[in-house]
Amino acid sequence: MAWRALVDEFAGSIWHWARSHGLSRDEAEDVSQTVWYKLKDKGHSISDPARLPGWLATTTKREAISVIRRRRAELDEFGEDSVIDLRSDDPGLAEVAEANDLQARLATAFTTLTAQCQQLLSLCWSGTLSYEEIAEIMGRSVGYVGPTRRRCLDALRQRAAVPA
Repeated sequence: MAWRALVDEFAGSIWHWARSHGLSRDEAEDVSQTVWYKLKDKGHSISDPARLPGWLATTTKREAISVIRRRRAELDEFGEDSVIDLRSDDPGLAEVAEANDLQARLATAFTTLTAQCQQLLSLCWSGTLSYEEIAEIMGRSVGYVGPTRRRCLDALRQRAAVPA
């Protein structure tokens, strides 16, 4: 039951963090699965449950980078002549590149937030919990959620260099 609750709460975040590194759907699925296996194997080392979102974000980032490195190594194996030139005047490619860059900066910045902010934002992003439920989970008053969420989002924007 507890494992299912973790998957329900964090699967979407792990997926988005993996995709934010420019991974394909298949690669993001592989990374997600690897992160869950690592949590199963090493989750006991997380002494404070509030650190779980940061651990998941960091592990996802590391796995995504590993996939990217393997992909580059495979491309290098074929030589420069076989690499496809993706340069284009198509503005869609620039928009995708900017969106990927923003997602990567946000995912990285998220891992630098306090455990409290990581937990609060993860709970808010689940989209299924009310402020009352979030406050109860965090052991705080309902009036705590909104202002603290705002401060955490401001910190995330600042660390990711996103204009307000």
